[in-house]
Amino acid sequence: MTDRPRQPGGSRQPGGPRKPLPRRDRAEIEAHLRHRDRGAIDAHLRNRDRNAAARERLNGSDRPSVYEPRAGSQRRRRKRTSGRRTAIVLATLASILLIAVVVVPPLAGHVFRALAEANSDLIRIGIIADAVGEVMDGRPDEPAGTDPTPVEFVIELGTSSNAITDDLVARDLVTDRLAFTYVLVTEGGLNELQAGVHVLNRTMSPRAVAAELQAPPFPNGTGVPVALRDGLRLEQIVAYLQTLPLDDLDIEEFYDLATAPPDALRADFEWLGVIPEGRSLEGFLGAGIFDVESDIDARGMIEVLLQRWADSPSYQLIAEAEAAGHDFYERVILASIAEREAILDEEKPQIAGVYQNRVDGLDGVRVLNAEPVLIYAKDMIQLRERHISEWPLYVFWTLDGLGRAADFEVPPDLAGYQVWRSRGLPPGPICTPGLASLEAAMNPDTDDGYLYFLAKGDGTNAHVFARTYEEHLANIDFYYGDAATPEPELPTAVPASDEPVLPTAVPLS
Repeated sequence: MTDRPRQPGGSRQPGGPRKPLPRRDRAEIEAHLRHRDRGAIDAHLRNRDRNAAARERLNGSDRPSVYEPRAGSQRRRRKRTSGRRTAIVLATLASILLIAVVVVPPLAGHVFRALAEANSDLIRIGIIADAVGEVMDGRPDEPAGTDPTPVEFVIELGTSSNAITDDLVARDLVTDRLAFTYVLVTEGGLNELQAGVHVLNRTMSPRAVAAELQAPPFPNGTGVPVALRDGLRLEQIVAYLQTLPLDDLDIEEFYDLATAPPDALRADFEWLGVIPEGRSLEGFLGAGIFDVESDIDARGMIEVLLQRWADSPSYQLIAEAEAAGHDFYERVILASIAEREAILDEEKPQIAGVYQNRVDGLDGVRVLNAEPVLIYAKDMIQLRERHISEWPLYVFWTLDGLGRAADFEVPPDLAGYQVWRSRGLPPGPICTPGLASLEAAMNPDTDDGYLYFLAKGDGTNAHVFARTYEEHLANIDFYYGDAATPEPELPTAVPASDEPVLPTAVPLS
């Protein structure tokens, strides 16, 4: 079958030829197309609305139409983007804060301390005082030196605290300016320094100097000021008195009266009956700050010092000792050793207890091995080789010339002070003890059974105690390490024989 030819421009009619299509106007065609497109759009929008309404009815919710979720999605994207930015900002701020907390304070502390070192007056600023306080530790309680010689220090009316500090540093009465100023500022003494004459010495710490300068000044009498502290031995007092303008004081006569008090003197002070016959007045010469007449003689000075002791609280302990059945003179001897050993008053009962345990023979230990007692004997030997007029230049209470304690030789009259060989207390006191030391000796703490103690050497002036020699050596190793390796030159860390060593056990440098 063959196709029938199509007629160009017409539609095919069944069974016949195509009829020609009528031609339409161009404007009519464009109008028709616009109408058709608009109708399709309208129909699409109607269908969309019907579908959205149907979904809402089906879900029973008020979800938005098709277009609204898209807008919400855009808002959520904007919120997520904004949230990420906020998180980044917060993380950055947290990092900055962490750096400020961890890194900045130490750096600031170093800066503030450097400023305070350069100008200690800046400690008056609170934030700088706090930074300085972080490195103070025991510095306010470290002594300036070892020279106990009293020194007059005058504060003129209207003198600034800065000028006072300058003078203290220049005279080596304060060697840690920062610690001294820190104490003044933080403990309220900055504006409390008293004008007048004060008596200091170079064994005082910055805190002790600050306290002394806030105390009432030396009495403004017409006589000669005298300043004696607790813990001085008789020969130190003799040396000091020679430095005062006391032209009528025969120092040799004074020393003779003190070392061998005559019966007339004992009669004037009946309480001297606590001192055995033939013993000196060591341990019973009163301390403090007082005036004496410029023309005072030897007997007068002895009477002044004995009366000052009788006027002190220590005198009241005589009756207490007798009531308790104690030999008061022995209590003074024990107290004098505790006075030279301990710096902290709160440790004195324990230190007195160590020596009391040794006197009592606890665990078979009967020798004191007390370093200050042996130094007392060593000083006495060396002083005998010097004229009394040279004593003011002598440096007391040092280890110089002592050597190995167990081997140190003493003359017969001092044999009782070689406490590595002799047992029990020495024959007499080694200094004038203060009230705290006397009270400790009256009630020594023996309950813990300690036989040894060791200066920690950490700036606290404190000691560590031990019951056995093995514990004692362990303490030496802990606090001093290799520096305390036992050697013959270290009498404090080496047994003399089978006997325990000196309880202080402070290694020599």
